[in-house]
Amino acid sequence: MPEFPCQKDLYQKLQSFCSYRERSTFEVSQKLKESGVNIEKQKQIIDKLKEEGFVDDRRFVETYVRSKLFNNHWGKVKTELHLKQLNIPEDLIAEGLGSVDGSEYQNILKKVISKKNNEIADTNVEIKKHKIARYCIQKGFEPSLVWSFINDIK
Repeated sequence: MPEFPCQKDLYQKLQSFCSYRERSTFEVSQKLKESGVNIEKQKQIIDKLKEEGFVDDRRFVETYVRSKLFNNHWGKVKTELHLKQLNIPEDLIAEGLGSVDGSEYQNILKKVISKKNNEIADTNVEIKKHKIARYCIQKGFEPSLVWSFINDIK
């Protein structure tokens, strides 16, 4: 166990923090920073947490991508942006987004489009299409993919 003030207490809190849900290295680093731990000790603690399996950025990305897609119905663009904000390496982001099944992804987009289509009461079809497209693009779906499905709306 790394040596730092109140090491057992803080380390146990970090283990609980990481056990509650998947955490990225960046999130753990931020937590340590908030606790006043210096950078050198942060690295030691994070290395130990990684060694014990509490922190794994690859596992974090995998969980994050699936969660945002299936629970929040985010597209790849928005998910990638948020992962970059968490300082996740590009190769892990690409790997995580690449693991998404194309047909599952398209089915989720179709459901988002269908739901939004039913919510919009506008009678002008073109205006309705643009509202749906804007919504889907804000949710992080690729514009070309969004429009390929929206053009079928009558």
